[in-house]
Amino acid sequence: MARVRETLSRLQQYQRNLGVFVARSERRYAREASTQLLKLFQSKQRQHPELSRRALYEAVIAERLGPDGARAAEVIRRAEESFTDWPRERELRLRHVVHYQIFNEYIRASSERQGTQTNMGAVVVRIIPEEI
Repeated sequence: MARVRETLSRLQQYQRNLGVFVARSERRYAREASTQLLKLFQSKQRQHPELSRRALYEAVIAERLGPDGARAAEVIRRAEESFTDWPRERELRLRHVVHYQIFNEYIRASSERQGTQTNMGAVVVRIIPEEI
């Protein structure tokens, strides 16, 4: 019985250690993707200063999606639904769009992923300024 408990303890420790690596990988992905999307936003803003904020968000996501760029409006709409009504009403911001997009990218990258172990939004907030 002691041997079974020891084996279970080792398996639990292995699982915790694996979780640390997964969380680190998720944070790195969120940091890199947020940085890329911020640079893409700034580039689009310089190229098209006449565009509204929402149109810029759409242009950024369309470029990020590449051949699936036609889905950009849907991504923006879903980000708005996810982030602007709860816990209080607020205006859609780039951070909301980036958070939504990178979470979806990360989850869709592997059919085995059901969620994340870290709050990607906390990483996004450190990179994407609130005012854009």
